[in-house]
Amino acid sequence: MDTPDEIARDNWYSDLVDEISIQAIDEFTLDRLRSYYVTNKSLASNVVSIYKEAETLLDKSPSAALVLFTTAIEVGLKVTLLKPVVYGLVHNESVADLVSDLAIKQNGFDRFKPILAKIIKEYGNIDFNNFKIKDHIKTIWEEIYTLQIVRNGVVHRGELASAEKAILAKDVATMIMGVFLPSVLKNLGLKIVNGGKIENV
Repeated sequence: MDTPDEIARDNWYSDLVDEISIQAIDEFTLDRLRSYYVTNKSLASNVVSIYKEAETLLDKSPSAALVLFTTAIEVGLKVTLLKPVVYGLVHNESVADLVSDLAIKQNGFDRFKPILAKIIKEYGNIDFNNFKIKDHIKTIWEEIYTLQIVRNGVVHRGELASAEKAILAKDVATMIMGVFLPSVLKNLGLKIVNGGKIENV
């Protein structure tokens, strides 16, 4: 029968092995995350193009601009932040693309909030759940939800969006692509340059 000292030593050793394993998985995931961005350097290019097109429409058609800015927000979060992390979590190379593609094709943005919040907090040092754009009353997450409702009104019911809501959509899209994504990339030794290409720092 083991003595109390031997049991304590075995428990300590077991905890140490678990801790090292978790750290190894985290590092492997981080390497895979960085690798995904390096391999898919033009990952953000479409989002940047949509954003720029929305900017040209802001004065002419707030409704059209809002739809495109909201698209940039959703694609920015799903394709440039969520998909690379899901890919990094799947350790089997042959199914990683399939799983990450399926993850971003699911409807219902709310289900992705916890993982997006964790990604942005862990890799971007930003508290997504409580983050507010300067001088804004609502959190960015609440504003995204509001914009989706307005966008759905435009697209599905032919409602017109106000200039104020279109500007809000621009502010949120700017924050996602101009602060959140660059913050995550910076911690991976990467940066986003004009046109949305991702490069080494």
